[in-house]
Amino acid sequence: MIRSTPLLAVQLADALRGTFRAQAPERTEVSAQLLDSARVSGVEALLRRRMPANARDAERYQMLEQALRERRLGALFAALEAHRIRAATFKGWALSRLYPAGLRPVGDVDLAVHPDDEEHARAVVAALPAAERPEVDLHDRSLAELLARSAVHATPSGPIRVLGAEDHLRLVCLHQLHHGAWRPLWLCDVAVLLESLPDGFSWAECLAGSRRRSEAVLACVGLAMEWLGAMPRVAPPAPDVPPWFRNAVAAAWERGFRRSPEPLPGIPLRRLAPALRARWPDPLSATLHLGAPLRWMPRFPVQLVELVRRAGRHGLRRWRSPGVTPVAGAPA
Repeated sequence: MIRSTPLLAVQLADALRGTFRAQAPERTEVSAQLLDSARVSGVEALLRRRMPANARDAERYQMLEQALRERRLGALFAALEAHRIRAATFKGWALSRLYPAGLRPVGDVDLAVHPDDEEHARAVVAALPAAERPEVDLHDRSLAELLARSAVHATPSGPIRVLGAEDHLRLVCLHQLHHGAWRPLWLCDVAVLLESLPDGFSWAECLAGSRRRSEAVLACVGLAMEWLGAMPRVAPPAPDVPPWFRNAVAAAWERGFRRSPEPLPGIPLRRLAPALRARWPDPLSATLHLGAPLRWMPRFPVQLVELVRRAGRHGLRRWRSPGVTPVAGAPA
């Protein structure tokens, strides 16, 4: 299935295959190393379904967390509706509800808010009682048509608006590439979305926009089908997963979370080389951010250009910072 890739990624992909469905997967032994990796990357409850002795502590905790988040989301959307604020949620609870109960951590709350309503929305969230206030990331990049395609889902805690299936799948795929695809949970999310596509789902609408970003979405879709056995309810265009893309995701799973690199100012010379290596962009996020083609070119020049872009942006930000003193003789 996965060739010339790190062993941990091979084992993890095989173990996670089909674990996101209601039907219990075939039981097998899971190594301690694999379980440790699953705890960090959010797939512990999924992986434990494979184990002969299934300790369900993570699953029970996530089930309670999901119920609490749903109640808080119900209160949040009631408040937003009362103020006529146009918003929809995505990722987090919107994804966990598609899994069997308790199999996905909920995380924080992401809201797509119409740009005209952003400040009003912040005030409404801040005014909620502390016990009813979810941790919210407000996204002001949403457009009116994004919210127009969203759908309201009835819950025991009240109606909650979620991004439309086409927009949600595209966003979830691009989000994981933006972060270097280091969490296996994110590919499981793609698999679950594919198997939950509604009747009338439009691939043309999902893939509308940047052609190269759409190619990246299809690569994520193809990888979820190949590694996790996802079976889309609506057949996608033929997915194309370049070998470098497959290997980059596997390497990201093997590496796990990348901590922020050590600041360069004042760093001892002996630690300079590791600090510079830590800043080397991963090929997935570099390709996405630059809009580079997925095929017909090696990744090294893409990563190099992305490194220069990030360095230039960081330098400009430092120059504009009021805490930075201009060099003598330089323009103020």
